[in-house]
Amino acid sequence: MSTLLIRMTKPPYSTSSASDGLDFALSATNYGHDVVMVFEGEGILQLIDQQTPATTAIRNHAKRLKSLPLFDIHACYYITEDVPQWGLMPQALNAVAQPCCHNTLITLINSCDHVVTF
Repeated sequence: MSTLLIRMTKPPYSTSSASDGLDFALSATNYGHDVVMVFEGEGILQLIDQQTPATTAIRNHAKRLKSLPLFDIHACYYITEDVPQWGLMPQALNAVAQPCCHNTLITLINSCDHVVTF
């Protein structure tokens, strides 16, 4: 099957984009696709480890991210240049994602069959 690069660019709870992107990534693996995820821009905020939604009606995004390896999504990255912009330290981010730079992102984009942005 093909390799999908999913670019997560929205914060976790302001719109449904982050949840939709995560649902898309998880379901793509059910169809045999290899999934690579990159958190960039405001999408970095999805990786803050100790956050919870304001209401119980919304699924906890941080907990769902920790399930990525169970769905064979091991290629998960965040853009290091975007971290300081949000006043974050890499230690505060979910360990499911590994650091990479913008140059690596370009390489990932060129190596994947399809790119989807949420």
